[in-house]
Amino acid sequence: MKKILFIFLLILLFLVTGCSSQTGPSADEAANDYIIALSEKNKPQVVALSCKEWEESAILEVDALLSVDAAVSDLNCTITGESVSEATVICEGSLDLTYSDEIRAIDLSRRTYTLLNEDGQWRVCSYK
Repeated sequence: MKKILFIFLLILLFLVTGCSSQTGPSADEAANDYIIALSEKNKPQVVALSCKEWEESAILEVDALLSVDAAVSDLNCTITGESVSEATVICEGSLDLTYSDEIRAIDLSRRTYTLLNEDGQWRVCSYK
């Protein structure tokens, strides 16, 4: 009887830890990684950091940067709200776009990123 109880508790422990573990970065780290990958025009990485619904928009964002130089300045992302499946993140800093000699800085603090937890990974799903 004790052996059966021990096996049951062991199985229960594996189930609980398996369901609650998150395998990737936190929501703020995921948003940070997304913005850096975007500035590097790393399309596969941007798509990997996007939720399924946002993948097409993410590709369009990368494509829009192909004719400019892009760099991130003073990036710092913070979680402003979080549940098990959704998080909101605001990032400080700027995405600096250079075309010819003109630099246009996009103030990232004006965007609120929404991330979804898909398959244990936080992924960017939109921004406002």
